Amino acid sequence: MSKKLLCTLLACLLLLPVLLLSVGAEPETVPLFAANNSAVAYCIDTEQILYENKAQEVHAPGVTTKLMALMVAYDLLENTGRKLSEKITVSGSWVRDTYIPGDRSSPYLGLTQGDECSLEYLFACSLVSNANDACAALVGYCTEELMMATREDFLERMNKKAEALGMADTVYGDTIGFGGVGQTTAADVVKLAKAFYLYDELVKLSDRDVYNRNIWNKNYLECDKFLQGYRMDEAIGLIAGHSTNQGGYHLVTFTEKEGIAYAYVVMGGSRERQEEDGSRWFDDGNAYDDMHGLVPYVLDSFGYQKLCSGKGEKDVTFLADLRLGGGAEEGILRLVPEKTVELMVANPNGAEIQIVLNYDERVYEAEKAGKTYKTVDAPIKQGEVLGTASFVLEGKTLATVNMLAEKSVEVNTLLSAKNYLFSFLFEGPMGNIIKWVLIIIIAWVALALLFWVIRQIFRLVVWGNGKKDKPEKEDKTEKPENMNKM
Repeated sequence: MSKKLLCTLLACLLLLPVLLLSVGAEPETVPLFAANNSAVAYCIDTEQILYENKAQEVHAPGVTTKLMALMVAYDLLENTGRKLSEKITVSGSWVRDTYIPGDRSSPYLGLTQGDECSLEYLFACSLVSNANDACAALVGYCTEELMMATREDFLERMNKKAEALGMADTVYGDTIGFGGVGQTTAADVVKLAKAFYLYDELVKLSDRDVYNRNIWNKNYLECDKFLQGYRMDEAIGLIAGHSTNQGGYHLVTFTEKEGIAYAYVVMGGSRERQEEDGSRWFDDGNAYDDMHGLVPYVLDSFGYQKLCSGKGEKDVTFLADLRLGGGAEEGILRLVPEKTVELMVANPNGAEIQIVLNYDERVYEAEKAGKTYKTVDAPIKQGEVLGTASFVLEGKTLATVNMLAEKSVEVNTLLSAKNYLFSFLFEGPMGNIIKWVLIIIIAWVALALLFWVIRQIFRLVVWGNGKKDKPEKEDKTEKPENMNKM
């Protein structure tokens, strides 16, 4: 055998355990993305986080600032009766300092003093093209024409709305996300996206390849006009762009499947590069690679499940049956969920979801006819919490819900008195005393009866023997002679 062949065989033998381990390894239960950026996937309908990575990592808000500014502006327009079709004239002060000369990545339209455009145009260009001057013109119009205030007042509204949405780690330092001021997190931005999803008119504006025939979408999930390879048919909008002039690319989108809506956020990806000839590319670790791993993972892995139907529903779920005690009439008390629990569940192994019941301290175990039952004493009010039910899948708790009494149960006074007397006489220390007294009485009666039986047997035996052995007595009575003579 040649040395080369021998070496080949030895190499195969050494690699065999590795190959076997690879074949027998279980599939990953979480997605492995090409990048490792801050990311969150969220189900809007079930209000459930489906995936998160570095969700609390702090970033400059950047392009996501525009989403908040557009919501505040849209609210102002609605409150003042303005329509998106209404045209306005741009003031030069509104769009000043929204572009860095020579920075090809700085998105802008080139609006100047006196330009006339519709409000819809400004909304669309802010979303589709991420244009700084379009968003700045919209903020300027809302501030000066509708609020009669300053840009700082508009910024204050943005921060108050962020607070109202529960975005605890977010502070906006400007109104368009220009210059890298302020801070936010992916966990907060997904709350922002959830709120923005309700602005249906704006979402539809963002979900297009091109607006007005010449404003091409710079979210490459939507449009491949400038950069190919990232388009995703499932994506619905929303916005894409940098957080600072140095990088930190943010990407936000939605998807829908079988009537369920999802929001996705990726933050801090590598920056977009652009040459003088217009060619573009991303460095390694970009947000689009993450999004192309995140969206299929969510849509393929998770399924909608209704774990239980809450009180008041026609198909209410009965979680447990309790026997009634404490003077209640014979019967059972059913426990129902406080609310309906609906979740997106990833269950690749098809395992059964277990229900783990934890009862309130009022629920105790009582024995009847040789069986032990969960029991609760009256009185009980309808809707009273008597424990919790947890839904567990392969050791992981999916949700927990309170268990409520289905009905009210009153105390029956006579029955309660009877039960109390019975319990007093036959349970506890008094029950033990009475039991021993009864045992002693029964034993005494039994002994007395035994002695009586023995005595009767003895008397019978002795009397019978005495009658047999004793001689008959002679009749010595003398009869008078001539008794019949008269």
